[in-house]
Amino acid sequence: MASPYSPSFVERQKDRLLEEKARLEQDLAKVATYDKDEGTYMPRFEEVNPGESEDNEEAADEAVSYEDNAAQTQDLVRSLDEVNLALKKIEGGTYGTCEDSGEWISEERLRAYPAARTSIDTDNK
Repeated sequence: MASPYSPSFVERQKDRLLEEKARLEQDLAKVATYDKDEGTYMPRFEEVNPGESEDNEEAADEAVSYEDNAAQTQDLVRSLDEVNLALKKIEGGTYGTCEDSGEWISEERLRAYPAARTSIDTDNK
């Protein structure tokens, strides 16, 4: 089944996805480090006063900061995975195919969310 999208539309979507990928990677660098051996992002643990003895309040602040970084890392990685999948689909010629129905996702939906994996109709089922 041939894509209903024009080559210029797909190219614009690819550019948008690449911009989003760069933004996500920048945001991830602020809250996580990339472990090349594991191929995953690890949330940063930031000490309040490195090298000094800490009290309970500082330890609590560090724990909260780590939990925030972990949550942000999880959300950013999820978004990055969706963007990477969309880019892979562009390269494979399947970009815009709904994963639930197999039908083409509307251009309107893809313009609103370039990494969409399903059409709005199947999202509501």
